[in-house]
This record gives sequence, structure tokens and C-alpha cells, in this order.
Amino acid sequence: MKNQKNALLFIFITLLIDCTGIGIIIPVTPKLIQELIGGDISEASKYGGWLAFAYGIMQFLFSSVLGGLSDR
Repeated sequence: MKNQKNALLFIFITLLIDCTGIGIIIPVTPKLIQELIGGDISEASKYGGWLAFAYGIMQFLFSSVLGGLSDR
């Protein structure tokens, strides 16, 4: 029972750190991309959308590959 509580606590803390990191990055990303490409915020938001799309697709495609490798 103690191991199960420790495991849940570890998962909760990991998710908290992950969500905090994403919450810090999301508001900064459009301005950062705007500075990098030298365009306006509209063009930067398009790039940000494509980056988020690419991250999601790659995570969907390769999470099973990484999971299989970690099980070895």
C-alpha cells in the first residue's frame, strides 16, 4: 500500500512539473518566434501552430516505439 501511494505521489509531481513547464512556455512562444523570424505576430502564430502540430504527431507516432525500447 505504501509503494502504491509513493508511485501516485511521484506521478502527481511529474505531471505538476510538466504542466507548469508548458504553462510557462506557451505565453512566451509567439513573441519568441516573432523575434526569430522577423515577422508579425500572425505569421509567428502560424509557425507556432505548425510546431505544436508536428510535436503532437511525432509524439503519437513514436511513443509506441520509445515504449517498446524502454521495455527491453
